[in-house]
Amino acid sequence: MKRKLFFVLIFFTLSHFCNAQNENSYATFIDSANQVKYKNVKKADLYIQKAKKIVSEKDLADFYLSTIQVYIDMNHFDEALEYCTKAHTIFTEKQDLEKLAKVNSFFAFIYAQLNDPQRAIKYYKIALGFYQKRDNKDGMIKALNNLGNAYFTLSKYDSSQYYFQKSQVIFKDHDDPALKAFVMSNLGKLFFSKKEYSQSENYLLEAKDILEKNKITDKEANYNVNYNLAAFYIERRNAPKALLYAEKTGDFTQKNSIDFNNIRYLDNLYNAYLLNDDYKNAAVAFKKYDSIREMLNIEEKAVNVERIKAQHEYELKQKVNELKQEKRNLVYIIILVVFLLIVVICILYTINYRNKTEALNLEKKLIEAREKELEFDNHMKEKLLVYQSMEQQKVDSIFKSILEKVNALKTKYQHAEEISEIINEIKISVKPNTWEDFEYHFLQIHESFYKNLEQKHQNLTNYDKRLAAMLKLRLSTKEISNLLNVTPKTIENSRTRLRKKLDLTNTKEDLSKYLDDF
Repeated sequence: MKRKLFFVLIFFTLSHFCNAQNENSYATFIDSANQVKYKNVKKADLYIQKAKKIVSEKDLADFYLSTIQVYIDMNHFDEALEYCTKAHTIFTEKQDLEKLAKVNSFFAFIYAQLNDPQRAIKYYKIALGFYQKRDNKDGMIKALNNLGNAYFTLSKYDSSQYYFQKSQVIFKDHDDPALKAFVMSNLGKLFFSKKEYSQSENYLLEAKDILEKNKITDKEANYNVNYNLAAFYIERRNAPKALLYAEKTGDFTQKNSIDFNNIRYLDNLYNAYLLNDDYKNAAVAFKKYDSIREMLNIEEKAVNVERIKAQHEYELKQKVNELKQEKRNLVYIIILVVFLLIVVICILYTINYRNKTEALNLEKKLIEAREKELEFDNHMKEKLLVYQSMEQQKVDSIFKSILEKVNALKTKYQHAEEISEIINEIKISVKPNTWEDFEYHFLQIHESFYKNLEQKHQNLTNYDKRLAAMLKLRLSTKEISNLLNVTPKTIENSRTRLRKKLDLTNTKEDLSKYLDDF
């Protein structure tokens, strides 16, 4: 077991060592390319191709970044642009914003060198936005300076001045002499194009003083300042100073390197020699200039660059279209989700409405049942009231009949006092006013009957009201006559008079039904 673990450990150690060697080899090849890029372009390209073969997948994007810089330094902008496109794709997928900003800066610089300032401006602004969010002062100054140069190329001098001066503001709390010299030199170039020569010269000399005072050895900064000074004095026909700064520019260029910096330097040097009537050196400078221009093979590279630019634009459009499609898909999903939510809400609302309806119907049925129960209860009470009244009337009639017979016997018998006692007991047993009991029980069932009847018909007598109460109870003429102890004919006449008082004489409406509403 220990032996197996030992071999596994050796295997992983060797694998790690091999990977490290591959990484070191890839970095070594890039370093070798950087060392020979100004002297031997083909050899530098060969080193890059060797590095490309051994670089791992995870280091591919960083390899592209290193390679882009090498190709830019060699002025191979077609290859640089191609690697920029590849790096942009990888860093976009990884969402590595910092390295994506660096790629955008490369894009901007390449397009600026290829005289495509519009595209350069687009990428410089993207990079500026990133550096502003990170509060990266160096990055902000470089982006603003580059934007100023891009607008300068388009002859939009006001916009150019705006960005140069905006970068100047940052120097109030940020000290970087080399960058400051860059900005001052570019401002000098700008004011020269605006024919403000005095201000232009002040800016150019201030840039030179910054470099000298701070002993700046940065080749790019020194090249830029001396080149702009040489161009200024050539245009101002100041031969000694033109030649001085043209030759100084050469101190910060890679001798015999095939790049645009060397071409611009030789162009200035050629014009400075002509200005000083040194035709021999002018011819030598022009010969070198022409030789480098031919070796750069500008026409062929321009065609290649346009192809890569078109490819890059196509890929960007594809990504934009993909994003638009994703956005559309998201909108469709949102619409679908909203639709489903609406459907669910409608279903829930329908269920809730149905439950409420059923609850209301149930409640309605309960109310109806209670009403029917109450109506039935009232009806039973009415029946009981009528029955009790009828029975009481019978009892009263019996007692009256007995009382009459006893009074008749009183005159015939000697024991009149005993009979008188019997008569008194009968009188006590007979209720003096049976109607009051009837009315009391009636109002327990229909408490507002008399009140409502009086409000609408104020001319009714107590007899009329009693008759109306018995009619409401659906008592027949015979039943009413028995209760009131009158003849049925009298009740019929009383009914006719009551209809007249209730304004029902000329109508077919049933009297009992009419009284139900009170």
